[in-house]
Amino acid sequence: MKHFHKSILFLALFFILLQSCRQQSQEQAESPQADADIYAEHVRTAEFQTPEEERLDFVLPEGFEVTLFASEPDITKPINMAFDEKGRLWVTQSSEYPIAAGQGEGRDRITILEDTDSDGKADKIQDFANDLNIPIGIVPIKNGAIAYSIPNVYKFLDEDGDGRSESREVLLGPFEHKDTHGMVNNLFRGFDGWIHASHGFSNISTVAGKDGHAIKMVSGNTFRFKSDGSRVEKTTDGRINPFGSDYDEMGYHYSADCHTLPIYQLIWGGNYTQWGKKEPNMGFAPTMMDYGLKSTALSGLVYYTDDQFPEEYRNSFYSGDVVTCRISRNTIEFNGSTPKAIAQSDFLVSKDPWFRPVDIKIGPDGAMYIADFYNRIIGHYEVPLDHPGRDRVSGRIWKITYKGNSRKVTDWSKASQEELIQAMGNRILQIRMVATDELVDRFGMDAIPALAKMVENKKTSPEQLIQGLWALYRLDALPDNVLQNSLEYPDRKVRLHAYKILSNYSQHREEQFATAISDLTDSDPHVQRAAAEFLSLHPNEMAYKKLIELHSNIPEYDTHLAYTMLMAISNHFQEKEILQMAVKENWDEKQAKVVALVISDLNVSEAGDFLLAHLNKFQESDRNSIGFTETIAKTISPTKIENLLQWVKQKSEAEPDVAHLLAKATEQGMNQRAMTVPTSYKLWHVNLAESTLKSIPSKLKYTDLEKEKILFATETAGKNKVSTLNSELKELLTKANSDEDIRSSAARALMMIDPKSNSILIAQTMSDSREEISMRRKLASALGLWENPKSRELLGEGLRNAPTELQETISMELAKSGEGKTQLMTYIKKGYAPARMLKQRAVEENMLANISPLQRKEFEALTANLVPISEERQKLIEERLAEFTPDNKSLADGAVIFEQNCSSCHQIDKKGGLIGPQLDGVGNWGQTALATKILDPNRNITENFRTYNISLNNGQTVSGLYRREEGQTIVLADQTGKEFSVSKPEIKEMIPSKYTLMPDNFNTAISKEEFNALLVYLLNTK
Repeated sequence: MKHFHKSILFLALFFILLQSCRQQSQEQAESPQADADIYAEHVRTAEFQTPEEERLDFVLPEGFEVTLFASEPDITKPINMAFDEKGRLWVTQSSEYPIAAGQGEGRDRITILEDTDSDGKADKIQDFANDLNIPIGIVPIKNGAIAYSIPNVYKFLDEDGDGRSESREVLLGPFEHKDTHGMVNNLFRGFDGWIHASHGFSNISTVAGKDGHAIKMVSGNTFRFKSDGSRVEKTTDGRINPFGSDYDEMGYHYSADCHTLPIYQLIWGGNYTQWGKKEPNMGFAPTMMDYGLKSTALSGLVYYTDDQFPEEYRNSFYSGDVVTCRISRNTIEFNGSTPKAIAQSDFLVSKDPWFRPVDIKIGPDGAMYIADFYNRIIGHYEVPLDHPGRDRVSGRIWKITYKGNSRKVTDWSKASQEELIQAMGNRILQIRMVATDELVDRFGMDAIPALAKMVENKKTSPEQLIQGLWALYRLDALPDNVLQNSLEYPDRKVRLHAYKILSNYSQHREEQFATAISDLTDSDPHVQRAAAEFLSLHPNEMAYKKLIELHSNIPEYDTHLAYTMLMAISNHFQEKEILQMAVKENWDEKQAKVVALVISDLNVSEAGDFLLAHLNKFQESDRNSIGFTETIAKTISPTKIENLLQWVKQKSEAEPDVAHLLAKATEQGMNQRAMTVPTSYKLWHVNLAESTLKSIPSKLKYTDLEKEKILFATETAGKNKVSTLNSELKELLTKANSDEDIRSSAARALMMIDPKSNSILIAQTMSDSREEISMRRKLASALGLWENPKSRELLGEGLRNAPTELQETISMELAKSGEGKTQLMTYIKKGYAPARMLKQRAVEENMLANISPLQRKEFEALTANLVPISEERQKLIEERLAEFTPDNKSLADGAVIFEQNCSSCHQIDKKGGLIGPQLDGVGNWGQTALATKILDPNRNITENFRTYNISLNNGQTVSGLYRREEGQTIVLADQTGKEFSVSKPEIKEMIPSKYTLMPDNFNTAISKEEFNALLVYLLNTK
């Protein structure tokens, strides 16, 4: 098999609704399976079925029954659901999805469904609002509902009781909605009475409550807001596209994320992984699953705490999968305070591939209700948003019971105060929650005497006591002594909720802090964690020492407790007075390492001095030493920057294998503060480069460490124009069959040092037909660094008789400048390359950027009557698939191709990069979808994976995938998956591209045999 373009980004390969969940299960229990191929089509070819036909295709465990609760034409496309105090089901529906309607043109609706005769089917159906724009999250309130509809969260009110909304008020917004995947979804009312919500994929929203306090959310986040819109707060940061939430009796909040993992137990204030985020030195917030659900699009999450299902099926998580058309089930166990999910057999599997379970709720009758966005197409970016096959009218809501078990629904709006208080002690959590909300909403202050009596009664059950405490808190009538007693209550759940209530207050007494500090050493790890979470939200100078002392004693398996402790320490250190006390403290080594780890993630001046002293005193891991070095360079006083150089030199002499990493860390830290790198550092960097390049092992293949050091050296030589290394760089460049990354980096360095002299050698190597195409393309890019007539001439000569892939790269480079555009079209008219080259997507984008009217006229004349690229690609896809015969003998070859081309940016089975989506389970997509994404990757892409073209003040241009901002730098990723930084002051212009970084030339870059092998490998990734 020939070698071809190694380590090219396969970015944005696969996208689905909710930006796709891609984790694969370990050994999941076997469940009833339909033919897997029926789930692999993005546009289902199976026929539409009536509700009754679809119902017959459901497979459930013995004893469970599924019945139709509602369907078209009474409802259309359900997305989110919620029950109210009367037992009615509120449903948001969207026929507009996935394309938002114009302002004032929405026709989506919220509908109220009611089963008035208890026959298991909705018979009273009322449209509450019908002029909405992709409404998603909804929660009923007294006389109305709070719901999201592009672009705001609204409070809708029914002022005359006719079941229709007469008025609406903007509570929060506007939210960004460039991506309509998840937006604001899965609203629910928590124990605290606030509305909790998820913020979906890609969008960046800044919203504020009426008090002026604003939060900024980037892609996946969770947040809460008061029902009057007076305040909004972020509760977690990160993840990709959360879509589904629930809670348990201890008050823990669980959330599904469609791309990373289907179940998280969220830690308040936790910092979770997200595309583009740099992992903090103290790590991301932990997970509770080490497996996925063989899924590619999880949607909806419930934790069953009712009693209408058999014991085996209670206390289980149920997750919907809209691609493989099933409901999965997982149970939970705790190791310390850390939850661990345990895979169980799928709960429901549908043989109808149109079944799309987008939301799941447990009704007041104990039955499970499933919102079915019944559709031929569910995907977002892998199918055109305006595809005519998208169903706009069909939708079903299914009801699942066990042997018909279904508790009679109570209308709590008619219950007396006494009945509501009694119901607050019901064995069913959902009933307790509804009764509490109704009591607070309807009776308000009038309920305080009865509630006070109930919480003081020693015979009150823990469950009822918890609800009473929350109700009094919400009514601002919870006595201090009652709360204090609850912190010391013998029942764990009461203590946990007492701490959560305490956390919601802004002012606290010393006794409460003392109890929390004492409870950090409680025998119950859940109580320890609750106390740490309270202290995390309310730092106290008496607590930080205890937190630091205890952290190192936490068992390794209790990751959630350990992270909560670290977060509490971090929040304490963000109080300047506490931080200044902490850095002056005389810590032992274990404690000092905890302090250093936490402080290294803070951009504060105290960090630099403390960390440098720490590194001089204690031995740290290489990982921490490098991370700490970057923080020191970013935060230490410029007058002390030479002290850092002294330490890194000593460290490098003792451990030469990390010298290049320490050098890069110092430079990155200084760049983030827009500080000019001192001459002393540059000299040290150059010395390292010279030492490395003058002692390169005489061989063709290098170890990963050797390669890293050589790349650092070549980049340093080029950046600092080290002419004395010219011969060493030429030797690297001309070492045929050696590592391409090293050779191309040497070429770039040579062009930066002396482009006039070195361009001839690079052009000759680029034109050498014995070189791999991938290498020749990289050399063309190196030549393009020199914006000069001579470089354009050399590139133009390279066009003649060159392979298509090389012609494309040369054309891209020429098209970047005005002069180059004209020369490229001249070369094409001379026959150096076909006019079709001008329509290659990346070439065309560069050509049309800042093109003059005269050049445009010439461009249009040259490209007139050419077949569109999209038609060419479609024809190729059809030809490749017609000739494709799956042969597992090529599976190993396909794995190699994936490793060479994709793994630097994509993970499978936790191996590979995280620039783009994980691809576990991608085999469920089927041949057509995979072939399309390989051969025509830019057909449908998400905004989150477009590249940026950046013009620099020095005349050069760079392109990359935006990852994040770090101080005064912008971090991007190149086509190899490698991150690089650009200083903000150096940027002249930053323009989003129409395309992703994924190479658009796999139609020619890989052979038919290699394509087939790659396709076999991906199809087997399930």
